[in-house]
Amino acid sequence: MTEDQAIITPLDFVRYVAENRKIPVDNAKVPQRLLMTYQRSAYNYAKELIKGKPLDWWTYGEVQPFCVGQFNGVEIGLGRFWVGAPAAVMTLEEAIVCGAKIIFEVGLSGGLQNFLKPSNIVVMTEAIRDEGTSYHYLPPEVKVESSARLREKLVRNLNDKNIEHSVGSVWSTDGVYRETRSKFQKFKNAGVLCADMETSAIFAVAEYRHVEAASAQVISDILSETGWLQAWDHKSVREKSEALLRAVLEVLSES
Repeated sequence: MTEDQAIITPLDFVRYVAENRKIPVDNAKVPQRLLMTYQRSAYNYAKELIKGKPLDWWTYGEVQPFCVGQFNGVEIGLGRFWVGAPAAVMTLEEAIVCGAKIIFEVGLSGGLQNFLKPSNIVVMTEAIRDEGTSYHYLPPEVKVESSARLREKLVRNLNDKNIEHSVGSVWSTDGVYRETRSKFQKFKNAGVLCADMETSAIFAVAEYRHVEAASAQVISDILSETGWLQAWDHKSVREKSEALLRAVLEVLSES
């Protein structure tokens, strides 16, 4: 073992789970195509679309559910991940070692630009690394970006449906209550569209593990120089999230 090798690996954990469940480790598998969600409503809606059935061996149960179904005849895995980069990445690592290779994150984010309103869709190009998890995977100078192939497929899909959307970058931070005015102004002036907690770490892990990952999110709240507008419970946010989930499932089924 070299100095840079991890003492505990995702495969070690999956082997532990398999042993406890008394199943062969080769049976602890997930589909190649994975849809990551965070909100209960998003997970439940996507689960209906794919007619998902829970994985028997999945160790997290209903605390962090995972199911497998089909969309357009293609097998797709669906998970409701914990929020925050460390927690989301921990489970993503386990999903990757169990077979996930084409990953699409769908979540909510806070808008930074004046033209963005609650329920707007943003397709991510890259993520600004203002969280700690990604630095365990890649050096600080490395930019983390979405899969261009998946991103472009989603943009074409949304265009075909005449669903309005923006394309750009997201600021990922694990300091929810340290989104300071100076940082907000810095990223807004740089043209960053929105803020979340996970995407930069997800892109970093995807690059490190040599899998594809992309992200699209719905604006659920707005940050501005004068304060914070919350809109998570707005009907338009839920409806646009559902339209985005369906579009992403179409992209995954074609990828």
